Amino acid sequence: MIDRLSDFPWVIVRADCPVCPHRKGQYRRARLSDKYGADIQLCDLIDKIAFDCLWKSHAGERPPNQYDSKCKARFTDLEMTSRPPPDLPPMMRKLTVIRGGKR
Repeated sequence: MIDRLSDFPWVIVRADCPVCPHRKGQYRRARLSDKYGADIQLCDLIDKIAFDCLWKSHAGERPPNQYDSKCKARFTDLEMTSRPPPDLPPMMRKLTVIRGGKR
C-alpha cells in the first residue's frame, strides 16, 4: 500500500478527477517533495492539489450526503489504468507482437 509521497513509485505524479474533465495535471515528485515534504500522506497531498475544487467539503462544513456531488480527485496511476505510467522504463513494459512486421 502506498501511503506517502516518498513511497510513490514513479517520477511523474498524475492527478485527475473523473467528475470534472478539465481537472487533470502532472507534477514531478521531486518538486512536490520539496514543496510539501516527502513524508506527506497522499490523502493530504490530494487535498492540497485539489484545494479549489467546488465539490470538496472543508473543515467545519457539513459533509455531503448521498445526493450531493463529492470531490473525486485521485492519483491517476494508482487507479491501475490500462496505460503504463509515463515514466515506466521500456524494459518493464510487456512486449507486443506485431504480425506482418519486418524480419
